[in-house]
Amino acid sequence: NNNNDNNNNEALSAEDATKIQNLKFVNATSYLLTGMMVTGVVLFKTREEGVFGDEFLWMKYQTLLTPSSYVNLLWVPVFLLQGLFVYASTLHKTLQHSPLVGYDRALQRSSKTSVAVHYPAVCAATLMTVYSHDYGHVFMALLGSVLCGIVLTSILQIQGHLLNEMEAAMNATDGTMDIADRTAQYVALCLPFELYGGYVLALVAVYFNTFLAGFDTLPTSVFLVAANASLALLLCAGFYMLWVTERKFYGVGVALVWYLLGVAIELRTPTQPIYNEFSDGAILTTQIVAGVATLILATLLGVRVTKTMIKHN
Repeated sequence: NNNNDNNNNEALSAEDATKIQNLKFVNATSYLLTGMMVTGVVLFKTREEGVFGDEFLWMKYQTLLTPSSYVNLLWVPVFLLQGLFVYASTLHKTLQHSPLVGYDRALQRSSKTSVAVHYPAVCAATLMTVYSHDYGHVFMALLGSVLCGIVLTSILQIQGHLLNEMEAAMNATDGTMDIADRTAQYVALCLPFELYGGYVLALVAVYFNTFLAGFDTLPTSVFLVAANASLALLLCAGFYMLWVTERKFYGVGVALVWYLLGVAIELRTPTQPIYNEFSDGAILTTQIVAGVATLILATLLGVRVTKTMIKHN
């Protein structure tokens, strides 16, 4: 009987190991495909007939919230950091076993609290968002960005809960984590989702305003109010993530500052469709709101980072 029990345990361990390897393969493949397909379309404009590759189509979808084209460069650090997460969660000797990755939870009924299980959904929603935009399906792009935001929110909540548990466990045993290990853990496992989460918040705002702009019968004032309300909401979201929540989401703040600055810069010399549709006063008002929001959020981010560094030192 004991021999049979041992054989069952070994078989179960082998089965679990296979499941983990399969999940690692799915995550790595999802990352590579998404990274290549998104950067190819957005940055290298491989689809000349798409919105990103055709300047005429790009102009067609301009709104007051459309940022300067440099904002698209944020995809580079987004995918570099996600690549770091995939490396850490598949090959790194210690980080792949972190609860913040969650392979152990993926094997249990608590798989919904595994970041590794959620990651393919992030990639799928990203592809849906970007390619819907490139094909001119604005509502589908909006839906994709919302779905992506929901998955990322879930990941950030999971990691926040796990970090609290890990800290409580260390306090109970009077243990400490080396600053280098803490930094590596944050940069590789948490920052990728914070930065992308902030960018997705901005994308939701952009696609909502672009979808709204499709209703030509609405007065221009509606688009103006919607744009400035969206900027205010993004500022409030950044303030909440940096100051109100127990855990501070620095990556969200960085992404929102990058985007808001892009809006302010773009409205200094807006595209012809914006000039044609909005008065100089409306454009200037939105530019000022975007500039003030950028300044406030950048200041909050700088103060929060400084306070955190002082606290850990």
